[in-house]
Amino acid sequence: MGRIAEALKKAERERTRYFAGPGLDRFGTPTESIEPDHEIGQDRLGGDVSSSSVLKFGQHGSLRFSGSTMLGPPPPWDVHPTLVAVHDRSSTITEQYRAARTWLLRRNASGQRPCVAITSSVPREGKSVTTANLSVVMAEVRHLAVLAIDCDFRQGSLAKMFKMPNSPGLSDVLAGRATLEEAISVTPLGNLSVLTAGTSQDLNPTELLNSQTAARVFDEIRERYHYTLVDTPPVQWLSDIGVIGALCSGIVMVVRMNKTASHLVRQSVHWLQANNLNVLGCIAADCNRKGVRYEYEGSDDD
Repeated sequence: MGRIAEALKKAERERTRYFAGPGLDRFGTPTESIEPDHEIGQDRLGGDVSSSSVLKFGQHGSLRFSGSTMLGPPPPWDVHPTLVAVHDRSSTITEQYRAARTWLLRRNASGQRPCVAITSSVPREGKSVTTANLSVVMAEVRHLAVLAIDCDFRQGSLAKMFKMPNSPGLSDVLAGRATLEEAISVTPLGNLSVLTAGTSQDLNPTELLNSQTAARVFDEIRERYHYTLVDTPPVQWLSDIGVIGALCSGIVMVVRMNKTASHLVRQSVHWLQANNLNVLGCIAADCNRKGVRYEYEGSDDD
C-alpha cells in the first residue's frame, strides 16, 4: 500500500502538468530507456483483477481503477464517436477500459513487451472498439509507448475510428511497398501510434501474415513499443487469427453478452487453445448485471 500511496502523491504533485510523455522518436518510442510502471495496476479496493479470466464490464463499475496517469486536458483530436476514451475521459465506460488496462498490465508482471491480439467469435462483438479504446487508455500510462495494429485486412476499421488514411499500412509493409516508418502514424497523444491495415486487394492476407517478413516486422515492433494491441478478424470467419496469434504473446476474446451463442464462444476458445495459442481471458461486453448494462453507444463496429 505504501508504494500505491507514493504513486498517488506523485500524481497529485504533477496534476497541473500537461501529459506529453518523454522525448519520442518518429515511431513514438521514448528516446530514453524507461520500462512501464506496473504499480498503477492497483484497483481502488485493492482487489486482484487479474485473478479472473473473465472481465465483466458494468455501467456502474464493478471494477474500478484508482486513477489515470494522463494529466491535464487531452490535445484536440478528431476521432470517431466510438472512441469514448478520447471524447469522454471521465465516463464510466472509459473507467471500465482502464479496468481492462489494469487487468492486462498485471498479467505482465515480468516486464516484457507484450503484443496482444484482440478477437471475437463472430463480427460485431466490439473487438475493434475495444482495441481502439484500450490503446488510448494504455497510452495514458506515462512512458509507455503503445501501438495499435489493424490486422483485419479484409474489413479493417481502425483507420475509420482514428480518422486517418488506411494506406500505407501493415499489408503494404509486409508486401514490401512501404516501410514501418512510412506506415506508422503518431497520434496527438504522442506515445500512441497506429498501424492501419493498408491495401491488400491484390494480396493474400494469410500468406502475408504467415511469412518470415511478418515475423521480422513483429519482432521490430516489439523492440520499439512497450505494448502492442492487435485487432484481428473473428475466429469463426477466418483462419487468420491462428496465424496472427502465433505472432503475438497472447489473445483476448471479446464476447458480446446476449448476442453470441455460448457454444460459439466455447468452440472459438477451444480452437485457439488446440492450436497452442495463449488465451489470456475474455472481456464480456454489453453485460447485464443486476439491471446494469455496458453499451458501445450505438456502434456496430467490429
